[in-house]
Amino acid sequence: MSPSCAIIVCDHGLGHVRRCALMAKERERLGEQVTMFAPAASLKRLQRAIPYTKGLAVHDFSTNITPDLIRQGLPKVVEWLDRLPNIDDFETVICDNLPEILARRPDAIISAQFFWHDVIEGAAGDYAEYCDHLLEQHKPTLIGCELFAMEAVRNQPGYIPVGLYKNPELVDAAQATSQEKRTDLLITGGTTPVLREQLRRTISELLKNGPKPYEQVYVDQELIPEEAPYWMLAADFSIEMYCKLKAACCRPGLGVITDLITVGASIQPLHEANNREMEHNASVVKSISKGT
Repeated sequence: MSPSCAIIVCDHGLGHVRRCALMAKERERLGEQVTMFAPAASLKRLQRAIPYTKGLAVHDFSTNITPDLIRQGLPKVVEWLDRLPNIDDFETVICDNLPEILARRPDAIISAQFFWHDVIEGAAGDYAEYCDHLLEQHKPTLIGCELFAMEAVRNQPGYIPVGLYKNPELVDAAQATSQEKRTDLLITGGTTPVLREQLRRTISELLKNGPKPYEQVYVDQELIPEEAPYWMLAADFSIEMYCKLKAACCRPGLGVITDLITVGASIQPLHEANNREMEHNASVVKSISKGT
């Protein structure tokens, strides 16, 4: 019988679901029987954009973690542990970003580029102390992206660097697409509304001055004008769209950054105040573009 693996998703944003789904597919490829604990609706949305992730076993579950909850601290921030179904029978448990899983499964593997209590401004001190204590006590195996893992993750004794979780279908399509077909621009703030006004100003400038040097401009569905010109389209984040991109102006979430790196698009990360994760990712992207 194949070894069993549970992957528990911190579902604050589709990027977490994306990364965990691609991880699950890789572990399935290596012979494990994987169950994702994630919101079923979010996984279905992801599978429409990335068909490669279809077929995963899923237990409909949400941790409901938000920055505000991190600021409220104990006990509310960890109440998801009480709702989590029995995971004792899984041989391997991987948890996305949430060290408190160690209170239920001391042998759990943590998958993280950052810790919430390290990046959220005003994070509750009791939650931070709780997480740090669990990490110190159990010294878990911790897998994080070699490029983007933050210092607090890298400093853990069990840290193992891994590569980006790329969509294999996008990798193949990008390799088959010539540079002459990379003519378009993407403008996106992801699923969070925090950058909407900044993006609307950028789009207004494009509407006034035109798309040059790009042929088409893709923008988030929520931002597309009612009477958009022929060259401005709603972004669908499909493989076809990504393979047309020459450049992108975006919120530097790891999901979209991974896809843009995969297709070799030039990336201009947007500044997001008081978000240490986004500031860190933007700094890494700029370093990559300079070849440092």
